[in-house]
Amino acid sequence: MALSIQELIVQQVVVALEQILAANGWQNTIASVQRLNQEGVDLASVPTILVKEGETTAELGNSIAPMIRRRMELFLVAVTRQDETASSSDTRSGGEQLNSLMADIDMTMQSDRTWGGLAITTDPPNYVEVDMDAVSPHLARAVRCEIVFEHIRNNPYAQT
Repeated sequence: MALSIQELIVQQVVVALEQILAANGWQNTIASVQRLNQEGVDLASVPTILVKEGETTAELGNSIAPMIRRRMELFLVAVTRQDETASSSDTRSGGEQLNSLMADIDMTMQSDRTWGGLAITTDPPNYVEVDMDAVSPHLARAVRCEIVFEHIRNNPYAQT
């Protein structure tokens, strides 16, 4: 089954976020990167990043036939828990943990702004507050970014 250009970009974003590991030189190690599922987000292992697609709008004024230019909004929600026990190896405050996660995600999103040539650009991310609806307390913050890409106007699966 063919994948749309939008889906191919989102999959590349997921793969890039999965590389956020201390062993790879990042400040954090991400336990999982997830996309929306009917059963919700699995928070058994944190920190986790939830990749949520927002609006994808057509930029008709910037489109040249036979292409259509689109702007896709992505929310990358970082979720973690703060271990305040005496045996914790991470003594950072919850705010420090979230800021560190935001920085790692920001750097990842800017590392290949064209996603292997599938996109035209990735705008610098914005950090936004989010609420996590979970049984146990969690810390969460999101990176909101927009990725601009094109596909053939009547074929979202092709760029040529």
